[in-house]
Amino acid sequence: MEYLIHRGEKIPLIGFGTYRLGNNERSAEVRTIRYGIDRFGMTLLDTAEMYGSGLSEEILSDIISGCDRDSLFIVDKILPSNAEKGLYRECCQQSLERLGTDHIDLYLLHWRGNVDMQDMVDNMERLKESGMIRHWGVSNFDTHEMEELFSCRNGSDCFCDQVLYNISERGAEYDLIPWCKAHDVLVMAYSPLCNSRAARTAVANDDIVKRIAANEQKTPESLMLSFAVRNKDVVTVFKTSSIGHLDLNMQNVFVPISGKDMAKLAQHYAPPTKKYPLEKI
Repeated sequence: MEYLIHRGEKIPLIGFGTYRLGNNERSAEVRTIRYGIDRFGMTLLDTAEMYGSGLSEEILSDIISGCDRDSLFIVDKILPSNAEKGLYRECCQQSLERLGTDHIDLYLLHWRGNVDMQDMVDNMERLKESGMIRHWGVSNFDTHEMEELFSCRNGSDCFCDQVLYNISERGAEYDLIPWCKAHDVLVMAYSPLCNSRAARTAVANDDIVKRIAANEQKTPESLMLSFAVRNKDVVTVFKTSSIGHLDLNMQNVFVPISGKDMAKLAQHYAPPTKKYPLEKI
């Protein structure tokens, strides 16, 4: 595994996302995550109270109970509808109980919604002071929303913005990723293997992608992951429920993509040349 150091935290460049965890056989999913931790050092685990209405957190408790807790970096999220009601402490406590742990490493507001920004910051800071969370951040915030957040008292304590970002959806590169780098905010990419099965299949079966992947001794999926973390300034999380697929996805993933092949990818999946709204799921 390769890592990114952010505000003193050593975070794996690639971790597990758990959206729709529980759609497959639970023991197989648990085995896959444990394998990823042991084989690849994928100790970054991303979940949310929304995922399966807490089922994802409950499944992760099987992982956490069998690991050294200090070796894991657990990310969880509160729904805006709960944040609007001021239920930060209650929701965080419920997530902790489902996870079977006494703290969350990074707690995010899942998306902007109609949440009062200063109230969110104040509540997140109180959770941090209580020891229930170690860091807080946001998800699906575009640049103007990050600017609004940083105008709040203690808003600059925001640790992370988790956003949709992958080889075919590069809009965050235009101004959001540079803004976050300039303001010491970690960017965590979700859906690095595209935001739907159809989109992922289209990219993986793209003749240019297949040729580049073969040339780089990667699979199309590991090429996509390599792209997401290529500059070592973005971390990413993805879901798989199969050990076999995980092995293929991680094939030579940290071997840099050659400049020649990166240029070919940029011609085919061009970086943004203007601002447009942040893609979200």
